[in-house]
Amino acid sequence: MMYAYGLEANPYPSSPTPTEKDARILGGKRHKEAKGAIVQCIKELNGKIQGRDCADNDFRVITVIQDVGSGKTHLALHIKNLKGHYNTECSFVDLSTISPKTMPGIYNAIIKGFDNGFFVELRAKFLSYIGERAEQGDGSAKKALNYTMMNRLTGMTVKEKVADIISGKEVPPVEGLKQFLVQRFSYHEAAFIRSVITNSFEAVQNLEEMIGMVSALSRLSHRFLGKITLLEVDEFDGNRDSIEFVKGVINSHLPACVLLIISTPSGYAEVQGANSSVFDRLEKANYKIDLAGSNSKEELAEIAAEYIRHNDKHGRFTRQMEDELAGKIQVLYEEFPEFRSVRSVINILYHSMEKSSQMGLDKVDEGTIDDAIRQTYPGLRVRGSIMDVPISDFIAIRNNFGAPSSDRDLREAVRNLTSLAEEMGSISRIENQNLPLDILYQDPYGARVGLVVVTGTDGKESLEGLSNMAKSAVVDKLVILTDKRIPSPYNATVVNVDKSKLVDLLYFSSKYNDKKIGQSDNARAEMLAKTLCII
Repeated sequence: MMYAYGLEANPYPSSPTPTEKDARILGGKRHKEAKGAIVQCIKELNGKIQGRDCADNDFRVITVIQDVGSGKTHLALHIKNLKGHYNTECSFVDLSTISPKTMPGIYNAIIKGFDNGFFVELRAKFLSYIGERAEQGDGSAKKALNYTMMNRLTGMTVKEKVADIISGKEVPPVEGLKQFLVQRFSYHEAAFIRSVITNSFEAVQNLEEMIGMVSALSRLSHRFLGKITLLEVDEFDGNRDSIEFVKGVINSHLPACVLLIISTPSGYAEVQGANSSVFDRLEKANYKIDLAGSNSKEELAEIAAEYIRHNDKHGRFTRQMEDELAGKIQVLYEEFPEFRSVRSVINILYHSMEKSSQMGLDKVDEGTIDDAIRQTYPGLRVRGSIMDVPISDFIAIRNNFGAPSSDRDLREAVRNLTSLAEEMGSISRIENQNLPLDILYQDPYGARVGLVVVTGTDGKESLEGLSNMAKSAVVDKLVILTDKRIPSPYNATVVNVDKSKLVDLLYFSSKYNDKKIGQSDNARAEMLAKTLCII
């Protein structure tokens, strides 16, 4: 099954919540700038502690602030995907998913936030370290591995013993392991190593214990793997335990660690109200990233295009196609507040791509977007539309605004609307008599009405002529329909044809020309004519 633009799969994620797989693709200038800042922070810290033991001042804080749907979580997961390139181990914690939000819950989320491979690698390193001590004759290390005289007599080496434990063939004795570790590591480091080796993480009871365990994690990760720990804390707000945790992390200056705090402006304001000292520390972060502008129409279009470019294996996505897609996104952005976030636009495009595949289309068009909106936003209507214009037609009409034929189309639409009004018996057309009018007719009260369309291409001379005609009482009433600001001549009614009325006019005209005007359209067209002061 092929998708639009010759793609073999739908390039857009189906879930409104990004996954690590989805986050491999990062588009948008603001997001790429933010990524650059975060990577620079990590590289700077890496360079500082390379080849030496980490210290308490080897700690960095980054804040990322912006509204819901701006791509903050996507950015964080994208950074997590880069861990292999920048010598980091990353835990992503979504505080909104922790209930109740307590210290044990937060600590458990931190541990689960790391990839399992991280602990597999640490476990092997810890056991190899104990094995090295045992090979050097350390009796305590041998007890930790349960390496006995019988093992030695049967020819089993310490390395083989370690390999059996790593593979799961044997289990090290907990008591022997504990005795070895407490002799060579701090209390929390020993507890953390034991947890990793036995694959059994006990719940912490309070903030002090949690900070001790997380500090041990970051210090041991650097010592044994040479890696920096990146803690990404998403949905940070005014919750008391969350604030106490972040405060504890910042105050303890976790060694070889970067703390990335992600919040919305409202959540950040909650932090300020709940704990001014934590807010002050976050205000002094090493890097403060505001994703303002990430929801602009230009950014949304670039993000949407990046998904396609990433999946375009055959180079079929041309610049013209990209510009056309950007035009459709621009219309959605300008006319519908619902589509002013990364999340909402990606959601619509996902469903549009599915529809394009079902219909065998070579690109996403107005119809597929219309179907996607009807499916995901049932009941959504074009604001201010009298003619109940379908969104697909609305996008197509809006995309043609400013085209050379626009003035001609507008005049034709007005003529068609007055023709329908005459067919319905609301007005009676009168021969123009060579007057500078688009239409001359008699209204239901017998008054002679002159109708003129003034567009952006009409010059000053035409406006002066209209003013003179209005003053000379050639007609009883002069109605000027215009899409620009003009002075109101004496005895004339100036009606501004805004975008909404213009779309209604052009949509009506298209249906009128195709002889598809139904009974319900008559009622709407009559209302449209009244808003334009035609009847």
